[in-house]
Formats: sequence, structure tokens, C-alpha cells
Amino acid sequence: MAQAIAPGRRSSLDSLADSSINSPTSPASPYSPSASISVLDSSSALVLLSNQDDQDSFDFSSDEEQEEHDPQLEIVKLVIPPLPATTVFLYLLAPYLRLGAILVPTGIFPLKFGLLHLFVAAALSLFSRNLWFLLARYLRKSTAEEIFLEIVAKGISRAKRRRRERIRRLLLCVTGLFRILLASMYLCASVNAVYPLLLAALPVQTRLITTLVSSLLISVVSLPKSLADKQVICTTWLSIILYTASLVAVLYNHTTGTAMPSPTLLQRGVLWNDTTSIAFSFATSLTVPLSASLAGRPSAPSNKTGRGTYFQMLSILSTIFAIILILPSMLMASSRNVPGTFSDTRNIIVHVLGASSLLLAIPSVLVSIPPLPVPLAVRRVCKLDVSKVTLIFVVVLLSLAPPSMATILNDLTLFLALTGTYFLPAWAHIIIHYFRRPISIVIPHSVPNTPQTIHTPSPPPSPDPLLQRKEKLLQRRRLGRRVLWDVGVWLLLLPISLFGTVWAGGRLFRKW
Repeated sequence: MAQAIAPGRRSSLDSLADSSINSPTSPASPYSPSASISVLDSSSALVLLSNQDDQDSFDFSSDEEQEEHDPQLEIVKLVIPPLPATTVFLYLLAPYLRLGAILVPTGIFPLKFGLLHLFVAAALSLFSRNLWFLLARYLRKSTAEEIFLEIVAKGISRAKRRRRERIRRLLLCVTGLFRILLASMYLCASVNAVYPLLLAALPVQTRLITTLVSSLLISVVSLPKSLADKQVICTTWLSIILYTASLVAVLYNHTTGTAMPSPTLLQRGVLWNDTTSIAFSFATSLTVPLSASLAGRPSAPSNKTGRGTYFQMLSILSTIFAIILILPSMLMASSRNVPGTFSDTRNIIVHVLGASSLLLAIPSVLVSIPPLPVPLAVRRVCKLDVSKVTLIFVVVLLSLAPPSMATILNDLTLFLALTGTYFLPAWAHIIIHYFRRPISIVIPHSVPNTPQTIHTPSPPPSPDPLLQRKEKLLQRRRLGRRVLWDVGVWLLLLPISLFGTVWAGGRLFRKW
């Protein structure tokens, strides 16, 4: 009989983070090759109890458990191959400096309210990224889809594997749809920024020709299948450089007194306003696979706490850099008086640089889209990447949508981006840590040394006071951190996310 220490939602996990039981090579670890006899032969009084629901649902064997947590196999399962810290920082920073950053200066908010919304959106985005990272580390998952599959389909047994597979495919379809809509919106905004400049030279079908030429350019650099490809990395770096160059050009125009126009980059629907545009500028994705790719590097810190600090530091730096690069354009927009014209050469340079930055941001989005299930017979006949060609065709087709349909697609893109960034990580955190059975630490009264002595009755000694003091000390140290995360999650979910959802529903139904 064992006496259990009632853990908090995260206290058991946090205790294991500093204990040798969490090491895959420890004899007391359930992930070691000798997991089946570790409880009997180990002299440690700490025992990790895996979730009984998982064992009943999926009936994993010890060999499957060992394979699942093999470091080499985990690297193979990564969606993004192991990346250096500079590349992870690049992909954490790049989503902040795209269409949302260009739309922020076009708002009509007073400066003090605009700055408040900017810093609040940046803080919430950073908080949400940390939530994704902690959930991925807690559940040992490498994608957001796997995290939601753990939440939605956790109780589905092996006999209902088809239903679980359908749910997984549905999640992948939603993720792919969002990235397709995002890429098409970037392409449409890029074309809208430059095609008025070409009306004099190409008065007939200017938009169609500009879109086709732009799609040919991005298709060349979107053929790689991984974000670790040097071609995609260089394109993303170039996108950030061009955005910075456009910011420098705007600063120069502002100091010389050249007025800048406020172009309409996209057809905004009912959900687009100053607040949602700022929130959209800090919408992110790929947080979970990027953290997994950083942890999968052989040169990364082996300590789990060290890896977490390393990724969180990169996330904080990317957010700070984004604020530094977005803030000047907002400050200049507040002092803009007379709108300028497109015919000014300086304004032409600014719009060409901004359009090029958006265009070069598309390849990283296209590469991250899950591939389409192409039949084997088609792949054998066609040497081209049919999945990638089809995705590019769909993106180009959606970017050419008429204005009435474009507003609906842009509203859907905004809703998916804000929901995935701010609401879903908070909802997943609450489900996992409030409605799921946590990992438990128990202190057995006796730990027999041999299997033969299992049924031998013996008087139960008192629990080890040293282990009890250690558990209480760890809980006390992490109490403030747990309270901070819980308060942040509930504030993120209620009232911000819930209020935003209600407001979006009212806007869609024309209630306000």
C-alpha cells in the first residue's frame, strides 16, 4: 500500500523536472529499457505512474514506449528538422513583420491607444507562445495538431483508430486551409501594392498579369519541402531585410516632409479594424515544431529546463525586435497630415519594397503547408511535385477572387489567425491541467528488492521525511509560477478571447 502526495496540476511534472527519474538513462525512469523491472529493483522511493487511461486506451507495450522516446526516432518524427538558434529566431520573428506590420500604421487610433494595443498584443502573443511550448514539452508532442489530438481524441481506443485518424486529418485540413488563405492574402496584398504603378504601362488586365508573374517568382523558391532548406531560409531573411529597407525609406520620407499615401492592400471585411489589425500583426504559428526542432539539435542543452529557457529567450528577443521595427511606423503615422500620391518616386520605392517583402514571405508559408495525399500512380508518372503545384494554383486562384468573396476569405483568415494565436493555447492549457489526470508521484511504504518478496507481508514503515520535504519545497518554489500562469491563462481566455469571439459573432450577424 502506498501513501500518495496529492500533487497540483503541474507540481508533479515540475518535481520530476529536477529529479533523476526524468532521465531516460536512469534505472528508475519508465522510459528506460529496463522499465519493466525498475520498480522492483530500484532503491529509490519515487515512482512515476503513467496515466492509466492511456494504457487502457492504446495498450502500448514496453518496446513501443522505448521507441516513442528514443531521441533518434524523435528527431526523425520532427516536422521541421533540427535547426540552429539563428534560424529558429528567424522563423519566430518573420511572422511579426509581414502584412500585419504594414497595416498597423494605417489605423486611425490616437497614438496613446495605438501604443497600448501594440504592447498588449505583443505581450499576449509572447504569453501564448510560451503556453504552446510548455504544452508541447509536457505532452511530448512536436506539432500543435498532435496536442489537439491528445485533447480531443484521448479517450478513443485502438479499436476506434479510424475515428482518431479522421480527426487527425481534419486538424491537418484546418491548418492547411489557414496557411493557404494566409499565402493568398499575402499575394493579393503584394499585387494590390504595385499594380496601380503599372496601370500606365499595362492598362489591360494589369492585375492578372501581375499576379501570374508574382506566382511564377514564388513558385521557384517554394519547391523545397522543409523550412530547413537554405533557399527558404535565405528568402525569409531577404523578406525581413526588405521590410526593414521599406521602414528606412518611410523614415527618410518623413524627415524630408514627403507625405505617404495610405493604400488599400486588401479588401477588409467586417472583422477588420484598428484593434484586430494590431492583434493580427502579432499572430504566430509553427511555435511547437520550432521548439521541437531547437530541442532536437545535438548541440542544444541537454537539460530540459535549459532548453526551455533557451527557446523562451529566443521568443522574447523576437518579440522585442518586432516591437522595435513596428513602433517607428506607428509613430510617424500619428503625425501624418496630407496624404501623398503614388506618382512620387520615393513613395514608389516604399511600396515596391513592401510588396517585395510580402511576396518573399509566401514561400515559408507554402513550405509549411501539409502535403496533399497524391496517389502513388500519379507520383510515378509526373516528375513534378503535384502537391506543391496544386497548392500554388489554389493560392493564385484565391488571390484573384472578386472583392465580395475576398472580404469573406480575409475575415476567415483573420478569425483563424487570432483564434490559433490567443484562444486555442489557453483552452488547451485549461483542458490538460484541469480536466486531465496528472502524472502522480507516490511514496511506497516499502520497495522490495526482489520479485519473490512482493507478497511477503511486512510492517509498513513511515514515509521518507526527506522526500516529503523535497516535494513540499519544490511545490513552494513553483507556487508563484503556477499562479502566474493560471492567472494569465484565465485572463487570456476570459474576458479577452471570449469577448473577442462574441464581438466577432455580432459583427458577422450585423448586430453591431
